[in-house]
Amino acid sequence: MPTVEADHERAAHARQVAIYRAMTPGQRLQVALRMNRTVRELMALGFRARNPAWTEAKVQRAVADRILYASTG
Repeated sequence: MPTVEADHERAAHARQVAIYRAMTPGQRLQVALRMNRTVRELMALGFRARNPAWTEAKVQRAVADRILYASTG
């Protein structure tokens, strides 16, 4: 029997899908670009916190490398 949490997650997912489907392709692109920018900013914050002596160029290079050489699985 599904849990209340699982029902809640399914309902939230269905709502999010409906929101994205209602968007124009341009709006979806803008959302994707904002997400990408947010991920990059969060990565940079993490690198800066762990490596306070790094220059901004070094931080940005580390972010780029993490994205470029990321692997899954």
